[in-house]
Amino acid sequence: MKHLRWFAAVCGSMLLPVAASAQLPENAQKTTAEQIYTVTEGIRFNEGTLPLKNGGILLTNFGTETLNPLNRDGKGYVILLDKQSKVLFPASGVLNAPKGMAVKDDCLFIADVGCVVVYNMKKPDLRPVKIAFPEGELFVNDIVALDNFLLVSVTNTGHLYMLDVKNCNDIWSADRPKPQKVADIPGANGLTEHEGTLYIASYDPNENPGEQNVIYAVDITDPANKPMNLLGKRYGQYDGLAVTPDGSRLYFSNWKNADGKAEVGYIDLRPGQNNAVTILDMGVELKGPADICISDGYLFIPDLPANKLYIMAL
Repeated sequence: MKHLRWFAAVCGSMLLPVAASAQLPENAQKTTAEQIYTVTEGIRFNEGTLPLKNGGILLTNFGTETLNPLNRDGKGYVILLDKQSKVLFPASGVLNAPKGMAVKDDCLFIADVGCVVVYNMKKPDLRPVKIAFPEGELFVNDIVALDNFLLVSVTNTGHLYMLDVKNCNDIWSADRPKPQKVADIPGANGLTEHEGTLYIASYDPNENPGEQNVIYAVDITDPANKPMNLLGKRYGQYDGLAVTPDGSRLYFSNWKNADGKAEVGYIDLRPGQNNAVTILDMGVELKGPADICISDGYLFIPDLPANKLYIMAL
C-alpha cells in the first residue's frame, strides 16, 4: 500500500468510497437538450451529490427561503435520489447549509458551516455528531475519503484538514477525531481523487477570481510533489469535480468563466492532450453548478441557485 506522505506519514492508501449503479429517478423530466434530464421535486438549494455503492445518489439541501451558504437556520436535509426518492435525513435543526459528503463504513460525513456533521446510516435514529472546526474555518465545503482518513476543504481560508476516521464508532465517544490542518490551497473547494492523484477546485470566497483560482492536481503519494495548475490562466469560480472511472477526464463546474457565465466541462487528462478543456453544451442556462458526481454513465449537476438537478448522459 502506498503512503500519502504529502499529508502525513500515518495516512494509508486511497480507497474510493463509492462505485455506484445509477438509475434515472421517475420524477426526472426530459429537457429540450439531448440526453439531459431535470429533477426539481424535493430540492431546495441542493449543493452536494454523492453516489452510494448500493445505488442511489445522496443530495444535500439547505432548505432555506433564500440562498445563504453560511446560514445557521437549521433547515438542512438530505435526500436519497433513486427510482423512488425519499428524505433520508429530514430537517431537524442539525444541518444548516450542508455541502459535500463522504461515506466511511456506516458513517455519512457532511460538510457544514464550521463543522462536519456525522450520521450513522445503519442507525438513522442515532443522534448525529458535529465535529467542530477551529474558529474562523466557516466555509467547510467538501470531503474526500482516503482509506481511514478524510480530507476536508475550507474555502474561506484555503485550508485542507485531515480527520482520522479509522473507527466509525469513535465518532460517538469522547474520543472523536479532531481536525488537523495539513495543507493550503487558495480557495480550496471541490475535491476528488483517482489512483493517488488529488484534484482540488479553487473558488474565491470574495467572488473576485484571479489567477490562483484554477484546478490543481497533486500526486499525494510523494511528499516532494507540489500542487500543479491544470488550467494555466483559465481562472474562474471552480466548484465541483468528478473524474471518470478510467481517469481520462476530469469534469468540473464553474460559476464564472471569462465571460461571467456558469459552465460545466472537462479536462482531457490523457497523455499528450495538454489538459485540453471542453465545455459541455447542455442546452440550458446554468446559474451556479455546484458539487457534481458521476455514476453509471451519468453526470449529476446540482444548479444550486436554480433549485434544479441536471442529469446528463455521458
